[in-house]
Amino acid sequence: MSFFKKVFAQVLGVGGTKIDTRLEKSEFQPGEVIKGELFIKGGTVEQELDSVHLNVFTDYEVEKDDRTYFSNVKIQSHRVPINKKILVNEELTIPFSFVLGQNTPISLHKSHVWIFTNLDIEDAIDSGDKDGIQVVPSAGLRNVIEALQDLGFTLRECENKNSYGRIVQEFEFVPYSGVFRGKLDELEVNYIAEGSTVNVRLQVDRRARGLSGLFAESLGTDETLTRVTFTTDEVLNKQIVQNRLLETIRRFS
Repeated sequence: MSFFKKVFAQVLGVGGTKIDTRLEKSEFQPGEVIKGELFIKGGTVEQELDSVHLNVFTDYEVEKDDRTYFSNVKIQSHRVPINKKILVNEELTIPFSFVLGQNTPISLHKSHVWIFTNLDIEDAIDSGDKDGIQVVPSAGLRNVIEALQDLGFTLRECENKNSYGRIVQEFEFVPYSGVFRGKLDELEVNYIAEGSTVNVRLQVDRRARGLSGLFAESLGTDETLTRVTFTTDEVLNKQIVQNRLLETIRRFS
């Protein structure tokens, strides 16, 4: 291959190095270790490969100018150093592992999560690989959801929101039975792990009753924001979770 053809091939990514990310499995919990292998195959030209980046992406709903659309956002990145010249048609298999973030959104309703792997090759278009993963609730989040269901709530919707540059997953519950039926319109919940604690943020939306209730609803004062904080051990005890949520929601309903 002539010098000019080689340069253009590197810049345009024609016949360049390719990558295939092979995950050990496709279902994970937040905080779990993701393991797999990077299968790298050289192209028709030699290329210097500095590193590989495994980027975790999700999407969130955006409302702007009377339009609603979904935007992608990178929520985590893991770098695998390579520092090697990849020869023509050379094949390389490199194991990797990294911990999935504690607050990675679960794959539910409008929420999707995937890993995009790209090669860090100088003066070349990135070659990448996209792999969808299924993120299931952690034990703590599962306890919160099940505790609310036991209190008579049902999960109506789940979506990701960009809150001051941070992606937060919002769970919207409605009371269909139990002590809060007829008292609340809905309950919005955020589950946020922060070090050794878990904050469960609640927005309690009270149902309008009478003229004063309708007036409060029109002003938006029928909603109360509060939170319940658990230690990482407490959130694993479903009875503790249920009792604390019951006490807090009852106080504002």
